[in-house]
Amino acid sequence: MRSLAILTTLLAGHAFAYPKPAPQSLNRRDWPSINEFLSELAKVMPIGDTITAACDLIGDGEDAAASLFGISETENDPCGDVTVLFARGTCDPGNVGVLVGPWFFDSLQTALGSRTLGVKGVPYPASVQDFLSGSVQNGINMANQIKSVLQSCPNTKLVLGGYSQGSMVVHNAASNLDAATMSKISAVVLFGDPYYGKPVANFDAAKTLVVCHDGDNICQGGDIILLPHLTYAEDADTAAAFVVPLVS
Repeated sequence: MRSLAILTTLLAGHAFAYPKPAPQSLNRRDWPSINEFLSELAKVMPIGDTITAACDLIGDGEDAAASLFGISETENDPCGDVTVLFARGTCDPGNVGVLVGPWFFDSLQTALGSRTLGVKGVPYPASVQDFLSGSVQNGINMANQIKSVLQSCPNTKLVLGGYSQGSMVVHNAASNLDAATMSKISAVVLFGDPYYGKPVANFDAAKTLVVCHDGDNICQGGDIILLPHLTYAEDADTAAAFVVPLVS
């Protein structure tokens, strides 16, 4: 496989530059290193290709990064004082991916201090076909998951998050919930939103943060993967700082 061969070469050349951390160091990850790694990975990705062409390499690259940095791709925590329900991007592995979600969760936990954080990934296919068709059914399924979390954890502060197609899923979920239900959501944070400029339905815009990088074709309604779409980990601290006052 072309993608596997490229990644093997890439990782062999960077194994010493980016050592895998011990499990106890996960809350002290080296942010410059992950961004440097993603930049190197982007050099061998088919930048400028459509999401259809890039899908396999994106997934393989994230798996490699997860192994190298000790990042969990799957989260099914019990509710915490604050709970994040997160929808990953197209072709991302696990149920929260690697490029964005885990970095946001780490930053948010740090910002929350002694308060507990629970993270739940949205279990949806994150397929190219769903991205191209608007991921409508996945939004309906997420809406049901939101209602379930609110019912089982009435005291948690619930935050919705999404990256890339995951942002689509959040938009579609909100469209399938009434204002009374959405009023129980504390904050919404979206990265690389294909529906950039479209408000989250039935929700207070002041409690919504949408992060879209200049030059991100996905945020412009396209399907071309460019470097600005792959580097939202660098916005994790900003997103966490936005959320904390809303869950206090």
